[in-house]
Amino acid sequence: MLKKILIVEDDNFFREALRDLLKKKFTVLESPNGKSAKEILSMQTVDVVLTDIQMPGLTGLELLEWARQYKPEVPFIIMTGFSMVLETKSAFDLGAKGFIAKPFKNQELLTLVDSVLGIIPEPKQFAVEEIAKEFCKVSIEEFVAKPKIDFDVYIKLSETKYIKIAHQGEEIPKEKVSHYKEKGVKHLFIRKEDFSKLVQFNLGLANIIKNRSDISIQKKLNFLKYTGEILLERTFVDGLDKSSLQEAKTFTEITLDAITESPESFDLLNLLNSHSDHVYAHSLGVAMYSVMIAKQLGFESNAALAKITMAGLFHDIGKKEIDREILDKPRHLVSREERQMIESHAMRGQEILNALPNVSSDVVQMVSEHHEDLEGLGYPLRKEKLALHPMSKILQCANIFIENALAGSNGPGKSALIVIAHMEKIYDRRVDRHCLAALKVLFKDAKI
Repeated sequence: MLKKILIVEDDNFFREALRDLLKKKFTVLESPNGKSAKEILSMQTVDVVLTDIQMPGLTGLELLEWARQYKPEVPFIIMTGFSMVLETKSAFDLGAKGFIAKPFKNQELLTLVDSVLGIIPEPKQFAVEEIAKEFCKVSIEEFVAKPKIDFDVYIKLSETKYIKIAHQGEEIPKEKVSHYKEKGVKHLFIRKEDFSKLVQFNLGLANIIKNRSDISIQKKLNFLKYTGEILLERTFVDGLDKSSLQEAKTFTEITLDAITESPESFDLLNLLNSHSDHVYAHSLGVAMYSVMIAKQLGFESNAALAKITMAGLFHDIGKKEIDREILDKPRHLVSREERQMIESHAMRGQEILNALPNVSSDVVQMVSEHHEDLEGLGYPLRKEKLALHPMSKILQCANIFIENALAGSNGPGKSALIVIAHMEKIYDRRVDRHCLAALKVLFKDAKI
């Protein structure tokens, strides 16, 4: 006997299309609204309900709520979309078994129905950590000014369940974005592989690593694995808020993955790592702490955060041409000529990044300014405060903090509170006070 499915959809044309598709495999009942669907369910037994979530009269969510009390054995599949983020979460909490975002492909729906009915096995469940690695968080602010999206958008229903609510190329209703913000929705999710589209990275992707014989995928994976180990082992400072650390670590790793799709960028970072392990660890630390400071200051745009992450990763790239012995010398042993050589790295970094394909001018400017300061006493150009990039002050602050807090060639490292107090005393008005305040918040539980 064929399984029986009830379609609840107020759009007559779409409901008929669903009927014609599903009647090839199932016995199909139809309802134009939630009210008549409730009457059908009261009189007949069905194996699954496929319902739109938004309908006049009685919504799909209200129908599901009624069914949980009077027909709890009937599984529900919810047809949803970007306009229904909050309702979709509520449907999940009420026990809906499946979700599918409009518009969808016929085979997607057939596979989902078969899965909910047990005709085919449910998709393989991965560990929470593996599922989380597939997605990255996106501030809802990203969608305010975008008429169309360049990637699929998801919501997180649980640690192991992400549901697509909008398709690539779909129009984003601005009034709904505003509505979600008012309701406290702060983040949506995209797949990790779509991160480059979101942050508009285009670093020579026509020649990505997998098409190059001299740089294997395995080499890239080993590099990223090593980088992840450094992020965990070498950039943690006692007392740091661990949730902020983990969020910044994840974001830095995703950004690195996108950046290293460019052979030139990969080569530069790998060369920096090979040239000086300390300089590379320092660069990773600056990138990650810049992200944490920026988020504390209210920066939520992934595009802006990715730029400052990239600037942090590359801010010392000009040092790749300086002798390691000079870089590893304690400061009091560095000669005047060697100091001039070291201080030239900011401008050299600017030249190197300008030679890379399609690197953002914002990133290049931040790299050239990471040793400038708010009093116009920095180097290489002693720029005035108003001439600096708005995010250069974050990079400068993170750079000074990491230079003193992390163990390295210049010493064993110091506690966060001692470093922050040192920065307040020595740098006074040369470092942005809001950035220092953000650092203090990150280390609110730290001890000297």
